[in-house]
Amino acid sequence: MFRAMSDVELQAALDRMTLKKLDSGQALYEKDETGDSMVVVLDGILRVEIDDPSGKPRAIATIQIGESVGEMSVIDPAPRSASVVAASDVVLLELSRDDLEDLRRHTPSVSSQIVSSIIVDLTKRLRKVNERIERELDPNVDLQGNMKNKTALNDTKGEEAKGGFFNRLLKGIGR
Repeated sequence: MFRAMSDVELQAALDRMTLKKLDSGQALYEKDETGDSMVVVLDGILRVEIDDPSGKPRAIATIQIGESVGEMSVIDPAPRSASVVAASDVVLLELSRDDLEDLRRHTPSVSSQIVSSIIVDLTKRLRKVNERIERELDPNVDLQGNMKNKTALNDTKGEEAKGGFFNRLLKGIGR
């Protein structure tokens, strides 16, 4: 996020960010709470969690040194999509939506670089999610991306090749 910034731009960003420390196990964000900030990890590891069907928290990602989390909240005031917990003692830099707006007004180049970085990070995450969805929907690929049955792809006479799979999929989701 800060690599392309000049020293002056970096200082402008740092002047508006807040240093925050969490102990291991301490919650940073709770799913569904209203969010208005993001953090960059300076030291330690954060764990991103969602509840499984039984209500037990399940780790779906880790955020390590140099990575950020909570970016959607500085752009969109919707509720948080996951909980984030300190997996170790962590040191963070926090940027609020108000701070980003202040940067936009006073140092637009800094704001622009931060928003561009957020877009790049969110795009990468979205691509990973799309790849996972494609793997889960493909009857010929297991969850690790390995082919289950290589001959199925070559069978152009089968139901799958005629669109049967997608018709069943659409019917299954009520369309």
